[in-house]
Amino acid sequence: MRTLCDVCESAAAILFCAADEAALCRDCDHKVHMCNKLASRHVRVGLAAPSDVGRCDICENAPAFFYCEIDGSSLCLQCDMIVHVGGKRTHGRYLLFRQRVEFPGDKPGQFDDLALQPSDPGDKRRELNQP
Repeated sequence: MRTLCDVCESAAAILFCAADEAALCRDCDHKVHMCNKLASRHVRVGLAAPSDVGRCDICENAPAFFYCEIDGSSLCLQCDMIVHVGGKRTHGRYLLFRQRVEFPGDKPGQFDDLALQPSDPGDKRRELNQP
C-alpha cells in the first residue's frame, strides 16, 4: 500500500517531513520546501517501498492490517472482529501501513538527488561565488 502525497493527494509520496507532519511527492516537496528559507531547513526522510504485509498473530495465515495497543498484537480483519468483542471494543487499534523510512546514508545513492537534508538556497550562491 503506497502512501499518497498529503498535498496533491494524487501522486505517491516519496518523502516525509516531520516538521510539517506530511508525506510528499517530489513536485510538492519542491513547492513546499523551496518557497522560503525557513521551510528549506526542514529535514526530510525518504519513504522506502512498502514492505511485505506481516501475518496475523492469531491465525498466522491472513495478512495483518490492524494493531491493538492493549494486546500488543497484529491482527487480520476476521481475527480482530473475533477478539475485540464486548469490553475489548474499547481497545485502541491502528492500521498497519508498513511504511519504512530511509534516513540519509541508509542506502547510498537511492535518494541522493532528493532534498533529505536541510538546505539553504543561499548555499548554492555562496558555492558559485567562491574562487
